[in-house]
Amino acid sequence: MNKTVFITATDTGVGKTIVSAALASILRSQGKNVGYFKPVETGCDPLCPDALLLSKITGQHYDEVVLYRFKEAVAPYVAEREEGKHIKIDLISEKIKHLQQIYEYLIIEGAGGVAVPITYHRDKIYTYLDLISDLDLGAVVVSRASLGTINHTYLTVESMKRRNIRIKGIILNERSESPSLAEQTNPKIIEKMTGVPVITICEKGKIPLLICIERLKAKIEEIFG
Repeated sequence: MNKTVFITATDTGVGKTIVSAALASILRSQGKNVGYFKPVETGCDPLCPDALLLSKITGQHYDEVVLYRFKEAVAPYVAEREEGKHIKIDLISEKIKHLQQIYEYLIIEGAGGVAVPITYHRDKIYTYLDLISDLDLGAVVVSRASLGTINHTYLTVESMKRRNIRIKGIILNERSESPSLAEQTNPKIIEKMTGVPVITICEKGKIPLLICIERLKAKIEEIFG
């Protein structure tokens, strides 16, 4: 039976790819059959950095891990119009279902946060919230550990709850080696305000991927269960 998780975040550049890479690395080290998929990646000039990294970790072909690629580092909805292309949600859904049949574990990564617009679909601007909800996927929210994350995380979680999305947990990323008062108190406040557990906290360091791997090793079942 396939186990799929959607990795989203409160913003762009928060750490979705590092978390995805850490999860894939852990599962591969355990001998699991794991796949990765990013429906849309922007900022590909010419290669897509996220897809390139994850394809190396999972052993997948580069073309399998990302469906739509765009040069400009903007929201997919903007990128497709700039390049005269059209993102097809039905094709994304079909691709995900196909990968779920191939892999025991599937990691799907969004672009930016949950409200990022993907394309115009069904007479409206279609976002990652719509995609996660329509496919009934469980999700993990990656948030910054620093000052300001309480508001961003709360708003993200509330928007997901309104769509009845199953939130597996929150991962706080890039906490300082000597945490500030905000970084020390944020996790508990976020848990109390959202009712969603903080799965783990990844600290800043020279090799962020290794830090996240260490923090997430014991959390695989919690995330994919």
